[in-house]
Amino acid sequence: MVILLADGTGCSYLQGTPPNGKISVQAVSWTLVKKLAEPNAGLSGHKVTILNPADRSVIASGTTDNSGIIEFDVPDGTYTLLGASDEPQSVQVQAGQTVNFKLVVH
Repeated sequence: MVILLADGTGCSYLQGTPPNGKISVQAVSWTLVKKLAEPNAGLSGHKVTILNPADRSVIASGTTDNSGIIEFDVPDGTYTLLGASDEPQSVQVQAGQTVNFKLVVH
């Protein structure tokens, strides 16, 4: 015999939270790329910020690590990304998806 328990929300407690998406930014130093001839010469300490486009509030912020990479786990949605180019970028993230940016800093 199987007994299924449900509540008024349609068994929401039996389902897991949907996975977040990910925004990944790699900052690369053009000076190091030329000097070392490595296309992925990471630039550490580059600041990246994710904003809610509706009210410009900060969702997440941080700096790139020693390899020039920073990643943010965020729920589904549209965000404004600062620090991945000269201009703010609009980013659409879906559950389980990784959106990648590569910034070459001259």
